[in-house]
Amino acid sequence: MASGLTAHYALVPATDEDLVRAWFRLGFGQQACHGLRGLPAQAPVRRPGLTIRRAVREDIPALAELDVELLRHQSLAPVFSAAPVPPAAEAAGEWAEDFDDPGYTTFVAERDGIVVGSAVGCALEKSGSHTGLARPDNAGFLGFAAVFPSARGHGAGRALGETVLQWAAQGGFGCVVIDWRVTNLLSSRTWPALGFAESFLRLHRLIGY
Repeated sequence: MASGLTAHYALVPATDEDLVRAWFRLGFGQQACHGLRGLPAQAPVRRPGLTIRRAVREDIPALAELDVELLRHQSLAPVFSAAPVPPAAEAAGEWAEDFDDPGYTTFVAERDGIVVGSAVGCALEKSGSHTGLARPDNAGFLGFAAVFPSARGHGAGRALGETVLQWAAQGGFGCVVIDWRVTNLLSSRTWPALGFAESFLRLHRLIGY
């Protein structure tokens, strides 16, 4: 605390209830969840009126807006994330610079010819949050997913998730990993419903307040 380090984090196995309770007794609370699931046994279910396809450069403005939308959503109750929400133009510039990186595969959900959501798949090694025991071998990573508020409730998020799972299966990965803020109630409903089981919990506390 004397050095100004007041935010403490711990990543603990979700299956070790006694260990989790020990951290809770020290004042930690759950901030995020790492989820893990096997590969799908069948192709994604098609939803009428919804198209899932690979993103193209012309989608960059919508992809940037979805980046901003997720950060905006998480700045509100009950998440209250302190992460800054950048201007869409800044996010678009980053997309334009990195769009052709072969290490990432981006999908968009389209309804009536308009992009309403997106998701990104990559190898888990691309994630700095999944290291050590929290990094299973040969795992794909559902690294990002967002849907515009006006399009939620129609299955776009689930369809995007299913598509990334299918992409991972076709790419030879052995499983798929995800993580999300547990106070993001949309994520806490969507990803367990898609078959992701808790593997690790990210616990957090602030001291000196």
